[in-house]
Amino acid sequence: MGSVVDKINKVIYRDYPFYKGVKPKVTERGDELLLVYEKNEKTEDGLNLPMMLRVRADSEGKVKAVSGSR
Repeated sequence: MGSVVDKINKVIYRDYPFYKGVKPKVTERGDELLLVYEKNEKTEDGLNLPMMLRVRADSEGKVKAVSGSR
């Protein structure tokens, strides 16, 4: 599974560079994987802004769907 996650990470880090370096939480759902990337950013006024990116992929590492918070 590690090489599949690495393959998905490569695609996500390319398409969503803001999440580069964030390690996902990986959950297996049957023959699919759910990867959740979470991070906190500081706004200009000093508040924390939680951000999340959810990625569904098949067992071969092909990304099926991506959704995220702003």
